[in-house]
Amino acid sequence: MKKTLNFISIAVVALSLVSCGNDKKSNSETDVKLEDHQEQPMQMEEVDEMGEKNKASAEAPENKVDNAPLAFADNNANAVWEAYAKVQQALVASDSEKAKQEAAQLAMIFDERNAKLKTLAEGIATTDELPAQRKAFAAFATGAKAYFKSTIKAGTLYVQHCPMAFDGKGADWLAKDTAVTNPYFGAKMLNCGSVTATITQ
Repeated sequence: MKKTLNFISIAVVALSLVSCGNDKKSNSETDVKLEDHQEQPMQMEEVDEMGEKNKASAEAPENKVDNAPLAFADNNANAVWEAYAKVQQALVASDSEKAKQEAAQLAMIFDERNAKLKTLAEGIATTDELPAQRKAFAAFATGAKAYFKSTIKAGTLYVQHCPMAFDGKGADWLAKDTAVTNPYFGAKMLNCGSVTATITQ
């Protein structure tokens, strides 16, 4: 009788162990299934996120650069742009003498119809001090926006802005592309600035 009871006890324990093993296995399988199920939303989320990014990329307006060459209403306006660009390049290089010479050439292009721009260009040409030239150039660039808006016939001019210029007051300049070369700081802060507007026909 005692042997029979012992046998039954052993059998019960064995069955319990087998049952626990199955439960663990079952729990383990359930865990795997749950993990698989939990991973799926994450993967879907990534796919959704990528889909949204692709959608946003497709819907967002592209920051295109107009590759059409600049063209202006007449040779005079074209000469103004070329002279302006040379003054700007001289200021980027922090070459006050070159800026003075190029600004003098710029001023000579204007007649009485654009007396204000002529005076502003002369303001660059009549000083040897780089800070004063840059300040006068900022005034010219501001005044030149309307001039170029009225004379451009093809291509795009990009209005660029440096928020740090003149003790944080900021200043604009014009460029034929989106690359930033800052005329107000030169090599010190060559790429400080961003495109804020465009001028087209």
